[in-house]
Amino acid sequence: MQNKIGLKDENGKFYFGWYVVIMGFILMIFGYACIVSVSGVFTLPVTTDLGLQIGDFVVWMTIQSLASIIVLLLVQKRMTENMIKPIMIISAICGAVGMFGFSRSTELWHFYLFAIPLGICMSGLTSTPCTVLVTNWFGAKARGVALSLVFGGTSLGCMAIMPILNQTVLNLGWRTAYLSIAIALIVICVPLVLAFAKWSPESKGIARMGDGAESEASVLLEQDKPGIPFRIGIRKVSTWMMFLSGSLLVVASVNVLLHTQTFLVMNGYSPTFGGNIVSVSIGLLFVGSIAIGAVCDKGHLRAGAILTAILFALAFIGQLLIPQLGIAGIGILIIGYGFGCPAVNVISPLLVNHMFGEKDTGRYISYVNMFISLGGAFGATIIGMVLNATGTYTVPFIVCAAFIVICGLIRGTVTSNAFKFQERKEDK
Repeated sequence: MQNKIGLKDENGKFYFGWYVVIMGFILMIFGYACIVSVSGVFTLPVTTDLGLQIGDFVVWMTIQSLASIIVLLLVQKRMTENMIKPIMIISAICGAVGMFGFSRSTELWHFYLFAIPLGICMSGLTSTPCTVLVTNWFGAKARGVALSLVFGGTSLGCMAIMPILNQTVLNLGWRTAYLSIAIALIVICVPLVLAFAKWSPESKGIARMGDGAESEASVLLEQDKPGIPFRIGIRKVSTWMMFLSGSLLVVASVNVLLHTQTFLVMNGYSPTFGGNIVSVSIGLLFVGSIAIGAVCDKGHLRAGAILTAILFALAFIGQLLIPQLGIAGIGILIIGYGFGCPAVNVISPLLVNHMFGEKDTGRYISYVNMFISLGGAFGATIIGMVLNATGTYTVPFIVCAAFIVICGLIRGTVTSNAFKFQERKEDK
């Protein structure tokens, strides 16, 4: 086993797990970021062109999230060595179908219909399978950084792609922008999955990177891995509170992505400026994710969980104060989002390893992502409905900040040693 993080395996070759990370990074760009994170680029152009209300249009995100939840329920037990690659390929194709459908849509119900295959893509191509694969390839001493690099595809990819999509929408139209994403899912993502979606180091005959001296060998079968079985863990109140914390976070995060550009335009800034601010915020998230992942790899998961919650809540306070503070408020938003949002995709899977070990990881991660999707489903719709009713973002943003504070309290509790799986011997 390799105790330290590095680029090479024990044979002196480039560690194949890093190819898995690179694959995950790119899949998160086209299978997640281009569906959810850059959705704000399309909101005003589509609703203006087709004469739709913003609140009605963003319901597609609710449908997509609900479809994602249903798919996760169906595939949670099938994220296995033999099935994970076919699931990922089918999901990429579904994502392409959904984006192509969006590019051809002329009525509101068209977007609702094609949101369903997008939900399949979100479940079967991005967060859940990528987390399972990275967990298999990297032990506790390297997993935080590896996961942060994978989910950095959401942030760094958005920083690069959002300006491109903005210009594509302005010069070629939103339909062409949607179509380009569909093409990328087929031409880029499917070949990557075929080449690099390998289950574990054992499939390549090498040791896992990042296993501490005290850890179990990575060659253990699922039933022999250290941890708490899903059938036992799912009965615990603390488990459901941890799941709930993900929903609360995503109610907030999805609305930063979906509404910040619109909010800035409503406060006198140009669409290009608004898009650039979202792009910079998401770009800083890449740096924040690596920093938080490194902190957690040093054994400071609790500090990382609490710190990200505090910073994320501050992002909404800064956003609320933009009309009064101007650029200073925007700065608070950018920094708070960049170093607070790693709570979603970096802290969440590490909570699973902290509380349950490595047994039944796929099932636990599926439930984490189901609750994340649940937050995305209702978060976007609720904020959209309140916006339609009040014409202001003040109350929704305050609610988002409050949700994050509650999340911080939950995670500050479950990351204590009392909830560490090694200390819960009665649950094993």
